[in-house]
Amino acid sequence: MVLLNAKLTMYMYGRFRLEDADGTNFAPKSAKSQTLLALLATSETGGRGRLWLQKRLWPGKDASKASTSLRQALSEIRRSLGDHRAALVADRRSVTLDLKHVWLVPGADGAEFLEGIQLIDGDHGVGDWLEHYRKPPVPEPQETVIADAHIPRIIPARPVVLFQPLSAKNSDLGLIEDVFVDCVARSMRETLSAEVRIDGKSADPNAFRVEVQAYRGEGATVGLRTRVRHGVPETLVWSGMTSTQLRGAPPVEDLHIVSLGNQLIDSLAEAMTGHVTDIRDIRDPNLLTRLAIRRIFTLKPESLVEADQMLTKAEDLGAGALASAWRAQLRVIQYVEKHEGRSENLPDEARRLAVLAMEREPMNSMVVAAVANTRLVLDKDVNVCMELARRSVRLNPANPLAWNSLATAKLYAGEIKEAHALALRAQKMSSGSLFGHWWDFGQCLTAALTGHKTDALQKAEDAQAMAHGARPPLRHLTVLYGATAHMDDAARTAERLKVFEPDFGQDSLVQDDVYPISQLRWGGLLDSGKVIALSG
Repeated sequence: MVLLNAKLTMYMYGRFRLEDADGTNFAPKSAKSQTLLALLATSETGGRGRLWLQKRLWPGKDASKASTSLRQALSEIRRSLGDHRAALVADRRSVTLDLKHVWLVPGADGAEFLEGIQLIDGDHGVGDWLEHYRKPPVPEPQETVIADAHIPRIIPARPVVLFQPLSAKNSDLGLIEDVFVDCVARSMRETLSAEVRIDGKSADPNAFRVEVQAYRGEGATVGLRTRVRHGVPETLVWSGMTSTQLRGAPPVEDLHIVSLGNQLIDSLAEAMTGHVTDIRDIRDPNLLTRLAIRRIFTLKPESLVEADQMLTKAEDLGAGALASAWRAQLRVIQYVEKHEGRSENLPDEARRLAVLAMEREPMNSMVVAAVANTRLVLDKDVNVCMELARRSVRLNPANPLAWNSLATAKLYAGEIKEAHALALRAQKMSSGSLFGHWWDFGQCLTAALTGHKTDALQKAEDAQAMAHGARPPLRHLTVLYGATAHMDDAARTAERLKVFEPDFGQDSLVQDDVYPISQLRWGGLLDSGKVIALSG
């Protein structure tokens, strides 16, 4: 019998143990297998790539022998887990420990990480990893000094997020709250390096407290209200609510509910980064990654250069695979946009970073979606992009970037109507996001190709309003205004575009096959003599 709902408790500090509620130890005997489980548990998503594990646990062996050793270790772990073996999931690319069914016990004072495990030097590639976790914890919080200001500033350590469902545990509303919290926590693990606790307490005055309350409306309507508080005395950071029709099962995939969860995550991320005034002093890879992503979404050349510097620093400080995936993504943007001063090896750099990200966290849907886009643009491989995008959606159906990558794959595969429906879904799921222009722009493209020119024009205008000075919305607005006979608006937008692209003109639109408006060219929107005239 497979016990999907039973939970094991993993002790990585002190003697390694993996116990059930009765105290029975299900830990494998060998040090390598115990280390493998710890490597999975210390990943933010519980997953690692097979190649990543092979290179670190058996670096002295060739690929075939290392693969065999990994299979043997996995077999030992499954035997030791017995009826709990469903907690370990492996496929041909990755190995994952289901963190929903394993509680991780934090380290106690004086307890050594993986006590007694001393793998022979040269026989493994996890020495730095062991050393990192065996270092004494850094005092919290840390105090640094802003350059040239002599003013102490507190930089918070890993933030703590306390979820507090308010309904009775065994009630229908309590179930809705619990499932909502589980979905939000899963997305947070992919994007935020925060310590997530459910219905717990913390002495940390910087902890974020998230209340979640479900309630019944008229008929079969169910509502959900959340609010975020922070600090002592507590201040209200954000609150939001929505409602939907209840059709039996908890409405976790309802777009209104998913959108509320994504808004909650964005509010937490912004609150964690809102105090930052000088990035030079930041030593938190989570904050650096978040600030870099904000710069990437502006699509401005100088912002992408800053973002790459911040992500590189984040990687040096131990950031997860998301930093590498976004470094690959921003290189794709630089490559497509032909930014001045860009590296001559952008495609190779992007491919290398994409491979690295997938090896490290193949179960992170954000990583998989970013890599899908990278492979599509650089390798023109629609099939690979489609497979990766579908995998990203399966990993986290609440991730709008996953649905957006699938919409893009469908677009390039010629499945235009389905692409438009998926782009609309991504846009609704990200409603209220600071990066809403990204999703608006995706919907603009699919609307244009399905003949909804007015909708396309509206979404392009929305994207331009939220991303002032970004080139892509201006390009598409110029074409769409011309194609819908708004010639004065087209001429005005073309002039604005020339500020950012002095060489913009008729050749760009009509004769340059690599000019980044390929989707509009496919849709025949450049055939109009009016469009050609306005760029002269």
